[in-house]
Amino acid sequence: MKTVKSLVLGFVLLSSTVSFSQKTAEERATNQTLKMKTELSLSDDQAAKVKEINLGIIQKNQGIMANTSMSDAEKNAIIKSNNDARMAMLKNVLTSEQYTKLELTIAEKKIERMKKREKVNGKIKDSNKKD
Repeated sequence: MKTVKSLVLGFVLLSSTVSFSQKTAEERATNQTLKMKTELSLSDDQAAKVKEINLGIIQKNQGIMANTSMSDAEKNAIIKSNNDARMAMLKNVLTSEQYTKLELTIAEKKIERMKKREKVNGKIKDSNKKD
């Protein structure tokens, strides 16, 4: 019975992961823009421009990730460059206050990811010590 529950749970988790990762570029850009509209109090005109920027970068990054001839390091460098370009384009659309808030939000999320990564790495190291 436990095996059946484990298999069902595993299937549900796998299905939700697959469906999440299969969002279209348009859906991802829309979601990202809606979140930015709320967090940064974007006007409708700004939101339309931001969505266009987000969509363009997401599509470029999807193309990079699908390219099997590039190494992961090359892909990461290009994606970083694309994100830098995105920020430069956003700077021309957002007010200085909105842009500063965006930078702060990005920095906070980066710190959260680093903390989460350190926590995971610490657990991995701890489990290796027990062996």
